[in-house]
Amino acid sequence: MIELTLFRTGGVSIGASAFVPGGADDKTFVPVWSALVRTPEGNVLFDTGLHPVHVERPDATFGPGGLKVVMTKEDAVVSRLASLGVRPDDVAVVVNSHLHFDHAGNNGAFPKATFIVQGEHLAFAKGKPNFPGVYWDIPELTYMPVSGRVRVATGLEVVPTPGHAPGHQSLVVDLPETGRVVLCGDAAFTRENLERGLIRGQDEAAARESLARIRWLGDDDLDRVFTSHDAASWSGWRHAPDTYR
Repeated sequence: MIELTLFRTGGVSIGASAFVPGGADDKTFVPVWSALVRTPEGNVLFDTGLHPVHVERPDATFGPGGLKVVMTKEDAVVSRLASLGVRPDDVAVVVNSHLHFDHAGNNGAFPKATFIVQGEHLAFAKGKPNFPGVYWDIPELTYMPVSGRVRVATGLEVVPTPGHAPGHQSLVVDLPETGRVVLCGDAAFTRENLERGLIRGQDEAAARESLARIRWLGDDDLDRVFTSHDAASWSGWRHAPDTYR
């Protein structure tokens, strides 16, 4: 049985203009989340969320005036997993959509896991200030650079979805009851991105192509596509301890 559990790992205060052209500048809270996929071959974690240093120091990564992080102790990925009966050493594989601080902030908590990242993205992110290496470029961690679509486990496949960053990837999960779902990462911040085919990104042409790819992967059923920072959609999804099967 394959089972998917979504859980919040914090949030950020940000304007919609960061996500979609023409969006409002007014800042609102949007979630940061991770997902546990239980498979016959072991536990797979999608993204590791924000580092708990932000609980006491919301400006720890980018300093005063930077992106405002909102986080409680319970939001730390290790705490969320513990509530599901999962220890860090129980995680066999981590899939990072990409290596920004809100998606790879807790990579260091999983020294026994294998981290699957597109090789292009690993090379791009290394040494760049907006991909702080303190959270992921850690000698004890084992990275498996991949290229293109790659099977992760039974029913799980990473698919390149560049645009937000070179080598960004999403995770496709084929569930026995729900059917296929897509965990987008920042290839789609919100449902509006997918509905309008518009998105902010480092390479906006590639990002628009990735939006179309995600819609195709999800058979155009946006209720089975999980976007990265969408407060409206998050409220309608199942959260831990509830699952998708």
